[in-house]
Amino acid sequence: MNQVIPDFLIVGAAKSGTTSLIAGLKQHPDIYTPGVELNYFSHFYNKGVKWYSSQFLHPEKVQGEKSTSYLYETSCHQRIFDHNPGIKLIILLREPFKRAFSNWTMRYNQSRLLKQAHLFNGRNQPKIENIGFSHLFNYYVSCPSATIKREEPLDIFERGMYIDQIQHLRGIFPSEQLLILISERYFNHPAETLRKVSRFLNIGDFPENCHAWKRKTEYPVKLDEAVVRQIRNFYKPFNERLFEFLGGEIEEWRT
Repeated sequence: MNQVIPDFLIVGAAKSGTTSLIAGLKQHPDIYTPGVELNYFSHFYNKGVKWYSSQFLHPEKVQGEKSTSYLYETSCHQRIFDHNPGIKLIILLREPFKRAFSNWTMRYNQSRLLKQAHLFNGRNQPKIENIGFSHLFNYYVSCPSATIKREEPLDIFERGMYIDQIQHLRGIFPSEQLLILISERYFNHPAETLRKVSRFLNIGDFPENCHAWKRKTEYPVKLDEAVVRQIRNFYKPFNERLFEFLGGEIEEWRT
């Protein structure tokens, strides 16, 4: 029987260190991964399994890819399972306020926010009048539609509700096929995190001094502390549910 590929996926969360992690994995001699996010199960499923399989060129290695849409787009979870019921999933979780602000900053710096807001306003009322981080958050919390809240650019805030996404995965995959990592611990102790990954994937240790590649982001605005508290308080009940699921608080997320 042919090997069902890939063997693993880094599924998210976006802006939680997944790019650094895949860069570290590429340095392992027993791992092969394509150079880009394929987003096959979420956005390009119509390309077909033959196209997807053709992206993995080394069947003698442990093969995987990184697409952060796979965690948030819960509709693709069953597709992933149907493709390979034994696949292993790696999840990185960053404190949700910092993740949201980093996500907003990336889209701002790439000039994507204006385009996303323009497309959003063509479909919805009331219109987004201000794409500033705090203004966008206020629009998000005042929006009565759960469906609209998932649209870009409002999804910036929706993506931080990790527990809902993880519980949806757990309704399909057994717990032993999920590795949940905390981004702040990865940033501070990359070698320790890579050891967890190597054991999860049943491969040898990573090369010595195989440290994470880190990109420093310049933030275009400085947020008022009241705004920071407001958004962190919004995420608090979701975090508490996550802590209960994980069996303990994430100390690095204390404020």
